[in-house]
Amino acid sequence: MRKLSRSPINSSNKLNTPTIDISNIQDNLTHELVLKLRKLNNSPSGGSEISDDSKLSAKRREIICCSLPLVYNNLCIKLSDHLLLGEEHVNRVFPEFKEFDIENGSKLFIDNDEKREIVLADPKFGMFSLFYYHVTKGYLNIELKKSNKIFCSHIFSLTFALPILVYFTQWILYIALLSHEINAFDGDFCPNTASLENKMMMGGIGILYFVRSFFIWDNLTVQIGLKKMNRMDSISAIIDTFQEFSFNIIVYGANLWIIFTEKDLQNMILNSLAMEFLMRLDNDFEELYFKNLPNAAVDIYDTMYVSREENKKLVSKHRDASYLFNAVSCLLVIPYKILVLTIFLFPVLCFFMAIAGPLCK
Repeated sequence: MRKLSRSPINSSNKLNTPTIDISNIQDNLTHELVLKLRKLNNSPSGGSEISDDSKLSAKRREIICCSLPLVYNNLCIKLSDHLLLGEEHVNRVFPEFKEFDIENGSKLFIDNDEKREIVLADPKFGMFSLFYYHVTKGYLNIELKKSNKIFCSHIFSLTFALPILVYFTQWILYIALLSHEINAFDGDFCPNTASLENKMMMGGIGILYFVRSFFIWDNLTVQIGLKKMNRMDSISAIIDTFQEFSFNIIVYGANLWIIFTEKDLQNMILNSLAMEFLMRLDNDFEELYFKNLPNAAVDIYDTMYVSREENKKLVSKHRDASYLFNAVSCLLVIPYKILVLTIFLFPVLCFFMAIAGPLCK
């Protein structure tokens, strides 16, 4: 989730962000692999004693094996993309792939509904960024004046910091639910005493999360590939990005634990639904807020959103100008990489729980 291009910091009190050298990542995908793919794509179908079905099966196996390095390459690029600025979308991920230009490959005109959807889908715009908008511009009530309506959710979002309250509510309820399950756990990791229905529930949830885990990774790829995104030269955007992806993963992990430890089938379902509800609290707040004030999302897109190149320049400039921002950015290098690795390896955990969970429950 490439080294962040920025001018070196000459001041001695600046921290240097640890980086990963990826200049040779694509070289690791050897020339032999490229030639093999070309050979497979251009190989003739006839002139051999081997049956067509056998040749097709062998070709399919070869292509599948050749596709695995692409996943590794994608992982390396995301690991080196500090703050998830979308570097993978402007560099060729494999020699045989077409290079995609975000600026030229996106629509030139985006209507207001699409702007609203982009703001809602952007993982870099969350509760802290929404509160930051209220502090810097929303307090002027420009959108209320345009609509000639009074919305309490808008006025009190700043007065009582409603977005920040939603953020802390998510963590408070999550900790409460998880703490309850941990305290109720009897310490036996493999009792093998559950009913057949409970074992089936454990296996089914494990398989469901195994399938869904691949879309979590793909969702990360899609969401950081937007033409314009929330500017990352603020601590609020950094927190929102980390919160968006990390909270989803820990909720899924907690659900697997709840299903495994809970003995009552109905409690399994209710507790899992409660966790899913927690995961959507912030998104639901944004949707309700922008449903009442859709032009606020348009204003956010027009005033706060920038292109990837602009984002890189803003981040670099702010890191040079602010010791605090530079320190926070440096401190989050390792957590960001751990987060990317966790998302990448999450299917392994789900597959393990789908097999071991029913056997040990």
